[in-house]
Amino acid sequence: MLIKKSHRRFLTIWGIIFLSVLTVHAIAQSGKVRALLDQAEKLHDAKNYQGTMDKLREAEKIEPNNPEVLWKIARAYFDFADQQPDNLEVQKANLYPGFDYAKKCVELYPNVAGGHQYYAILIGRIGEIEGTKQKITNSYAVREHTLKAIELDPTEDANYHVMGRWHFALADLSWVERKIASIIYATPPAASFEKAEEFFEKAHKIKPDEIRHILWLAKTQQKLGKNSQAKQNLEACLKLPAKSDSDRAMQAEARELLKKL
Repeated sequence: MLIKKSHRRFLTIWGIIFLSVLTVHAIAQSGKVRALLDQAEKLHDAKNYQGTMDKLREAEKIEPNNPEVLWKIARAYFDFADQQPDNLEVQKANLYPGFDYAKKCVELYPNVAGGHQYYAILIGRIGEIEGTKQKITNSYAVREHTLKAIELDPTEDANYHVMGRWHFALADLSWVERKIASIIYATPPAASFEKAEEFFEKAHKIKPDEIRHILWLAKTQQKLGKNSQAKQNLEACLKLPAKSDSDRAMQAEARELLKKL
């Protein structure tokens, strides 16, 4: 049956109206997600991690595959785990779901730095809680994704910190752990305290008031026999204001290390 020209025009007009409504709705929803992400970031800066997660969950309901939502939920899970590093149950409850979000972000958006950053951080932490063999096995993924994150965003201090930790952990392997590494790989990952120091210094230069960077720089310098520099940095750690339970725990570690210098 032929549709009259007037009817076709009527259908076309309603089609345009319908598409316009959809477009306006999509823009409104996108704007709401942006507002929620901005609110979440302010809460994150204030170390209100539960509030951060709550806002991100609201954004996830609107745009479940938004890359910024995905990697920031991964980060939120890491933040929960980071407040109680010695509580294995807390670690397991947060590291595994956090890694799933980071992995999804990397798979859907391979050029988003935040996805690679938290893929590396979380898989590294998972290796630590699962034992030496898994730590060494995961070390290659940590390096691969952190270097990709640095390539995509060279201004992010946390990525240099992760590479510093990567070098420190592998350079600090015990004799037994090195034997395990040689069984897993014909050539174990090459790492050194010298490279760890370089990466921690880069992280510290980008964000000089971050306690984590200064503490690990001091720990690395202690390993290198640079006790005077290590002492200076440990003292600098204690002068900075602690903004979270994690900061306070690191300052307590700095006090203990100072007693040994």
